[in-house]
Amino acid sequence: MTRIVLGVLPIIFGLCAASAVEVFEAQEPPFNSYPAWSPDGASILFSSDRSGDAELYTIRPDGSMLTRITRRSGSDSHASWAPDANHVAFDSDFDGNREIYVMSMESGEVRRITRNPSWDGKPTWSPDGRSLLFYSERDGNAELYLVAVERGQPRVVTRSPGNDYYGSWSPDGSEILYEHEVNGDRDIHVLDPASGRSENLTRHPDRDHLPAWSPDGSQVVFATRSDGNEEIYVMARNGSGLQNLTDNPAADVMPDWSPDGRSIVFVSNRGASFDLYVMTASGDGVRLAER
Repeated sequence: MTRIVLGVLPIIFGLCAASAVEVFEAQEPPFNSYPAWSPDGASILFSSDRSGDAELYTIRPDGSMLTRITRRSGSDSHASWAPDANHVAFDSDFDGNREIYVMSMESGEVRRITRNPSWDGKPTWSPDGRSLLFYSERDGNAELYLVAVERGQPRVVTRSPGNDYYGSWSPDGSEILYEHEVNGDRDIHVLDPASGRSENLTRHPDRDHLPAWSPDGSQVVFATRSDGNEEIYVMARNGSGLQNLTDNPAADVMPDWSPDGRSIVFVSNRGASFDLYVMTASGDGVRLAER
C-alpha cells in the first residue's frame, strides 16, 4: 500500500473527539508525529496515520487510553492544546488546501480559522488563549502570522528574505521561538515582537528545528543534525549550555516538554516505526510511550 506521510520528508531529510477508547490496527507500522503534552500533563496529543490517513489521537504518558479525536478525510497534523485544554488547534487539508482549524474537545465541533490558497501550518496558542501563531506561504515565502481565534484577520509577524517556521510563544508571552531558514540551513531564532528584534540562538552548518520552550521559559529543546544524525538537544534561553539528550543512531525529532518540566516526549524510529518516546529532562530513562 502506498502511503503519504505528512512531514516525514521535510523533517527527516530536509526537503522543502471520540468519547470511547478504541483499539486500532494499522496495515503497516504507523507514522506517529508531532506530540504535544496537555496542560495538565495527563495526556499527549499527536498525529498518526494508523487509520489510513493522518488523524489526531490522545494517549496517556504511560501508553494507555489511546483515543482517536478526529474523523475526517485528509491529513490532520501539527496539533496544539489551548491553555485551558478545552480546545485544540491543528492544520488540515480537509477542504483540499492546508488550513488552520480549532476543535472543541467537549463537543468535537471543528471550526476553520484561515481561508487562503497557500499553505497555512503549525498553529500554536498564545498564553492567553486568544490567538494562534502559525506559519504561512501566502506572501511567497514562509512567514509567521498571528490570528485571533474569534473571527480575526491574520497579520504578519515576521518579514524576512528567508523562511520562518514553527513559531511558539514563550510561557510569559514576551518572545516567540521559531525556525529561520536561509539557503537550506535552519537555525533557532527568538523574536521580541515588541521591538521586532530577532536573535539567532544556534549557528550550526546543518539544520536545527522544531524548538519548544521549557515551562519556565529558561530552556529550549530542539532537534538537530549538527553531529550528522537527528538528535534531541537542550540549551539555555541564550543559546549556551548545549547538551545532547539522546545520542542514538536513530532519528530523534519533534520534542515537547511536560508541563512540570520533568519529562520530554519525542518521536524516534529506534524501533520498527516512528513512535512516541518519553525521557526525563536530562535525557535519562527513555521509554516507549506509544506504538
